[in-house]
This record gives sequence, structure tokens and C-alpha cells, in this order.
Amino acid sequence: MESEIYIKHMQEEDLPAAMALKAAEGWNQTEADWKLFLGGDPRLCLVARKEGKTVATVTAFAYDTKLAWIGMMLVQQEFRRRGISKRLMLELIDRLSDRQTIKLDATPAGQAVYEKLGFRKEYSLFRWTRKPAPFSEQRGLPASVFPLESVGPGEIASYDTPIFGTNREIVLSHVMATFPEGAYVAKDQERINGFLLSRKGSKYLQLGPMVAENDGVAKKLLRSAILEWGTGMELVLDMASERLEMNSWLKEQGFTQQRELVRMYLHANHCPGLPHKYYLITGPELG
Repeated sequence: MESEIYIKHMQEEDLPAAMALKAAEGWNQTEADWKLFLGGDPRLCLVARKEGKTVATVTAFAYDTKLAWIGMMLVQQEFRRRGISKRLMLELIDRLSDRQTIKLDATPAGQAVYEKLGFRKEYSLFRWTRKPAPFSEQRGLPASVFPLESVGPGEIASYDTPIFGTNREIVLSHVMATFPEGAYVAKDQERINGFLLSRKGSKYLQLGPMVAENDGVAKKLLRSAILEWGTGMELVLDMASERLEMNSWLKEQGFTQQRELVRMYLHANHCPGLPHKYYLITGPELG
């Protein structure tokens, strides 16, 4: 069966099939997200094909030479358990051999599979969703929270880099450009002490990434976004499971806990960042 499957670089002509695989799983990514991956390094976006049909995908986004993030591992239902995902992963890992650290966010079911390839658990995340609901509270930003347009992308990237673990200005700029009205920054006088970005997906408004100095700043940023968008849009976010107080607070805001994700790294984690300041991830496909 392996000889009937071949792997090739993803191209724009493959996007309709990739979007169909994504939709079948109920994932939130848009075509613009796929194009972000292709705009990085096309060699790191792979599809598996059989008889002229795309049956599986995987992507990696390379953050300079320090870190690469694997995501969008999708296999069409009837082609699962044939070793296709393993072939894609091994091919991608080989292409990422010059990266110091390789990471991904796995489902609990996928964790055991990735452990066999050498991945180790870093920590767990919970996905939370919130149905649209009205507020009695009036919209508006607290005194310390501002629209992100008040600072430049370079300033945000400089603040973010030590927290994420490497520079990801290209991803931050992409998210800001796709939904600028959903971007906020928190300041203590003139010093940045947190920010929150948002992006519209095919199903939800994804809140994240969000970095902040402490829970108080994080709550102000999140509350600003919830008040602004939570009445008319379904919201989704991914937060570390160990943030017990914040997870409890999310329930008070109307969020419901969904699936668990397991953040993993291959062999060694040379890019840990500052997890205690990293509140919301961008998404499982980007870290």
C-alpha cells in the first residue's frame, strides 16, 4: 500500500483538498492560514496523494533556526491506520534537522504516537469555547488597555520574543493584519505589560496569542475582547491546564472546557520561553 501513496510539496492548487480535510475534522483554520504556511517555507508543507487525490497533509512553520512548529496533520478517514501520518512526520522531521527545537500540540490519542518518534511532553492545554451571549455590562476598554494600533509590530515582537522563546514577528503581523480590530495591548504607563490578538476562523473567533505579566493583566485583556465580540461570535481559546485560577475564571465568563491538547517537543527543548507569561497560544498549528 505504501507504494501507492506518494508525498509531495503542497501547492496552492492543493488548498481546496486541504480545506476539505480540515472541514471534515471540524477545525477552525481558513485558507489564509494555509497560505501563511506556504509563504514560509513551501518545502515544509506536505501532502500525501493516492490516484491523483490528496488524502493527507502536514505543515511546519519555521521560526528562524531555533524553532519549528508542526501542525495540520490530517488524514482522510478511510486512509487512516496505513502508516501515512508516520511517513509524513518522518519526512518532515528529516527536513527540520537543522532546527534546534521541534514542537507540536497533540491530542491525548496522538501523544502516544508522537512519543514513539521521540517527542516528550512539555505541558497540557485545555481548549475552551463560548457561545454568543448578551452582556449587561457596557462595552469599553479599561484605562490600561488600548487598541494595538497604538504600538508598532516591532515593539510587540520585542516584548513577545523572550516569552515565546524566539522571534515570531511574521506570525504576529499576519494575525494583526487579518483582524486588527481584535488586537489589544496593556500598558503600565508607557511600558507594555501584555497583549492579545484575535483571528477569525471558519467556525470561531480564536482568541490568542496572549502574553501578559500576570493574571490581572490577562483578565483585563480577555474581558475587553469578550465584551467586544462575545455577544455576536462564538469564541475559542487554548490555555495551559495548570492555570487553575484562570481556568476557573473562564467558567465565570461563560466558557465551556472542551478537549485537552498536549504540548510536546522532540528530544530536547532549547526554546522553552517563559510559560508563566504565555497565557493563550496562537493555535495548535502555530504554537
